[in-house]
Amino acid sequence: MADPQTIQCTGACTVTVQHEISLPVLDLSPAEGAAISSAVLLVWAVGWAFRSAIQALRTDGNSSTTEE
Repeated sequence: MADPQTIQCTGACTVTVQHEISLPVLDLSPAEGAAISSAVLLVWAVGWAFRSAIQALRTDGNSSTTEE
């Protein structure tokens, strides 16, 4: 970011200020973006695996159809 400057005027003066906003999220390289997205997908996959495992453990083996 630019160093602040003090401007002293003897009469009326106009000062133009340029604001530089930098968001670190937008300054990612493609490799960094791919690493973050793969980490998010990995967390979702692990959550899905845990959910599937819990559902499999809760199943008592009875099916909803009856055999005659």
